[in-house]
Amino acid sequence: MPLWEKRRSAWVLAGLTAFHILLISVQVPPGAGKSVFEKGVFFIFSPIQSAASGAARGVASVWNGYFDLRGVRRENRKLKQENFFLSQDVRFLEDRLRFAESEARLRESLAEFEGSILAARVIGVDSANPHQSIIIDKGSFDGVMKDMAVCDRNGSLVGRTIPPIGFKTAKVQLVTDKDSSVSVESVGSKLTGSMTGRSTDVCDLRYILATAEGGAEGEELRTTGYDKIYPAGIRAGVIKSIAPDERSPIFRSIAVTPAFRFDTIDAVAVLTRRPGGGE
Repeated sequence: MPLWEKRRSAWVLAGLTAFHILLISVQVPPGAGKSVFEKGVFFIFSPIQSAASGAARGVASVWNGYFDLRGVRRENRKLKQENFFLSQDVRFLEDRLRFAESEARLRESLAEFEGSILAARVIGVDSANPHQSIIIDKGSFDGVMKDMAVCDRNGSLVGRTIPPIGFKTAKVQLVTDKDSSVSVESVGSKLTGSMTGRSTDVCDLRYILATAEGGAEGEELRTTGYDKIYPAGIRAGVIKSIAPDERSPIFRSIAVTPAFRFDTIDAVAVLTRRPGGGE
């Protein structure tokens, strides 16, 4: 018999023996322990089952983590939005508080005009030159008219209302505007002249004769009421310097620092009572 036929016979015999053993193991009665077949199947498929179970847990963990992350991001966006609105509310309340404090301050400093004070908020300045005019949030609907005096929270003169005057807004010409003119007199020496602007942070006191006596640096200027626009007695400025007028020797050249400050006109008072008690 050839060698390859002998090997084939041996393989067939080994296969039949293994099959016979497998059949015998399957036919073992229940309760007699695990069969060889069951043990073999368990041995083969147990690692696969463990790997599949681990993979499923991993996928479930990643999936849950993905949704958890989406939830965290959504919650984070919600918190950021709420924080934004809370910040806006805080700023609004702080702004209202500052305005209320400024209004109380200006009513106190202008107590003599009680009953004719209209508190207003500054909402804009002249874009070409901030020393010329500002815009307030009160207009004709609130009783604002042309040529009403405007003061800051400390009772110092700021300027007067001029056209255009809308229903809820009005323009205020500052005393520092080059076209502004206010009749004033010095508190000490009673020098009377016209305080005019330069469209800068400095004004001039004009028409003071060189022969006039009195006048000194630091002396306060107050309105006279002669111009029929500004009530008498309002602080208008302080004399900054005095020198001979080179262009007109018969007059003095007097520089004036306005009494109001630009950082104190966030809130202003419109004086609805005109000189002489008229409205």
